[in-house]
Amino acid sequence: MVSFKSYYFFQASIVIVLLFMIMHMTPSFARLHMNKVSNKENQVINDICSKTTNPSNCLRLLKSISGTSTADLKGIAKIVLDLARSNATKTLDLINTLIPKTHDFRLKEGYRTCSEVYDNATDEINNAKSDFIQGDYSGMNEQASGAMTEAVTCDNETQGLPIDPSVRKGNQDLQNLCEIILVIANLLKGSN
Repeated sequence: MVSFKSYYFFQASIVIVLLFMIMHMTPSFARLHMNKVSNKENQVINDICSKTTNPSNCLRLLKSISGTSTADLKGIAKIVLDLARSNATKTLDLINTLIPKTHDFRLKEGYRTCSEVYDNATDEINNAKSDFIQGDYSGMNEQASGAMTEAVTCDNETQGLPIDPSVRKGNQDLQNLCEIILVIANLLKGSN
């Protein structure tokens, strides 16, 4: 006859063994599942970045942006368009604060040109987002290309001048973001 104590000891042992198995199997399963998901998610980012002029820079940028690792192509497009708009707006605001503080005539003129082209760039990025929402990926491409050209123009107009490094960085960041938008627009055009 089985004693009452040994019966509960037996049940407790089974529970402990089951808990042990669950605790050790679940993380393995979760890691396995996460690796499959991560590879799939990273594939979208890899597809985009492989088509840019600087894939490693693109990968570093996209992987650092919250939400891109779980987003599909359209999700990444929205995120990058919003980031490009934010970048252009912040750079424009910075340029506009530098103009009255600058006493060097050539630099002041360079900043004024940058202000004009960044005003255009913010409009073009807004238009690119509207085109994206409407499914006009060719229009999205054209608008992003225009915004990219505006950043290049600001760079060219201030070449050799003691421009604020944050403006130079804003130009480079906008060019990189616009290049990613161009690639995404072309991928979206190809998927239709």
